[in-house]
Amino acid sequence: MTPPASTAPGVGNPVMERLQEVGALTRVIEKGLGGVLGVNGTGLSAMEHLAGEGPLTAKDIADRLRVSTAASTHIVDRLEKAGHVVRRPHATDRRKVLVEPVQESVTRLFDHLDPLLRGVEGLVEALSPGDRDVVANFLNEVVRIYTDTADSLPRG
Repeated sequence: MTPPASTAPGVGNPVMERLQEVGALTRVIEKGLGGVLGVNGTGLSAMEHLAGEGPLTAKDIADRLRVSTAASTHIVDRLEKAGHVVRRPHATDRRKVLVEPVQESVTRLFDHLDPLLRGVEGLVEALSPGDRDVVANFLNEVVRIYTDTADSLPRG
């Protein structure tokens, strides 16, 4: 059961309220990007990892998404069927297969994300070095708390 809005954590705290708003808007953006690419949220998350990190194994994808390797295989199957990834043999380990993002899909993804990324980058660049350190330390702790929570949840 959800606590009443007046007693929910963060109510009346502008920083907490903005973080909650960022979270909600992130989900809206993810839904829109998923629609553009024709993938669900998990497929979009996999694409984001592949676009940012390059080719990964299905096991690597499973670890990053915190899902089982079987679920990761299904995700890769759907992405491959949609034309967003290809499977390639690993260059040095014949037992492994790398999942490689298709450049056209990565380009489409970043075409939509570019205004957001450039806008946030501009905000960061406008901060003084001291303010940047404060924000970076705060966000590092937010990421740690999120990671601890994600690690405590059952894998999908």
